[in-house]
Amino acid sequence: MLVNNFQYSQIEECLNKIKGIKESFHPDFFIIYMPYKYFENQYFDLINEAIYPVDNVLISSVATLKDEEIIYNSIGGVAVRFEKNGSITIKSKNAITEDIKGSTSFLKNSLIHEKEGTNFIFSTSSNLSVHRILNKILDRLKNVRLYGGIASSDAEDFRTYISYNGNLIKDGFVVLNLHRIYSFNTISMGFIPIGTTYTITKAKDNKIYSLDDMPVSYFLNNILNNTGVNIEDLDPVITSQIMWEFPFLFIDEEGHISHMLVPMMYDSKDGGYAFYGEVLQGSKVKLSTGDSEDILNDVKLRVGEFKNICQKRGYPDLVFNITCTARNFVLLSDKKEKEEQRIYHQHLKKPPITGFLTFGEIGPDRMGKPGKFYNETSILIGLVEK
Repeated sequence: MLVNNFQYSQIEECLNKIKGIKESFHPDFFIIYMPYKYFENQYFDLINEAIYPVDNVLISSVATLKDEEIIYNSIGGVAVRFEKNGSITIKSKNAITEDIKGSTSFLKNSLIHEKEGTNFIFSTSSNLSVHRILNKILDRLKNVRLYGGIASSDAEDFRTYISYNGNLIKDGFVVLNLHRIYSFNTISMGFIPIGTTYTITKAKDNKIYSLDDMPVSYFLNNILNNTGVNIEDLDPVITSQIMWEFPFLFIDEEGHISHMLVPMMYDSKDGGYAFYGEVLQGSKVKLSTGDSEDILNDVKLRVGEFKNICQKRGYPDLVFNITCTARNFVLLSDKKEKEEQRIYHQHLKKPPITGFLTFGEIGPDRMGKPGKFYNETSILIGLVEK
């Protein structure tokens, strides 16, 4: 698998690059990440004209990743050409929120077995719908390699976009089947569990109302103690400034951390604590805390794990990095928003890295169970053509 990854601050430069890649590199497909505004103006048509007729997926994102660089408000991506036996199939589904059942069946039937290759799913910011769909098929995902990310944006209403071959998707996802592409991964969290394990005793959709039959406000008041912020103030902006350093860790039946979700806001009208993903009643959770140092220390450990795999099995043709906007926000608060990418590149060096900042990440848990929906994680995926 040959790759050509790119990243530009100016879209005109990127358009010329894309045209050059199409004409000289002859890729089998493009994946491109760019600000949401380019989906709403003339550049959307210009980008599609530049790519045509090559298969492509466009994803809105607040920042692009390339090797050691992260650049906000940029356009970037990767072009891939298969050398051996690889191939790609792309499927898309729109309007998923109004058809959870049909979308669940569509996704389940769209995935290929790990013996056949690797699956990617990229979604608009329909976090709750995507998480519901994944939860419905979680137990049926046997021997499947599934990774993905939720599109992001800096729009005030958090709207995001994806397109497949010029067809715009506002509430849905695309599935990429990479046939005969082997994959391996590592997942960095970097948040430290604190206190006891609680049971979610009342929840609905993406809201938690009580833990161990105690109102969630009791726990929030303890977390917010001495911050000068009241729980009634926890709208999405205030929550992102304070509470993203306190995600909830979800614990599986064996007592391991299964996945992590970020708080969104506290609803003072109904007493519910909302998250960027579905929360299931009966789940076990731990509160957690973390700062830039904790995150970057974990990054060093996980990239070390990833490098060990590379040294044993060979370096991948491409490394895909899916990392959370909220996570980068925590790093940004300490002016360390570029450090994660630098650490990855310094340790790996050889393979090209591509990726984008997300509103949610999808990958296996630490026990290898696929289809987990995360927040505030960074997932590295190595891809090798067989």
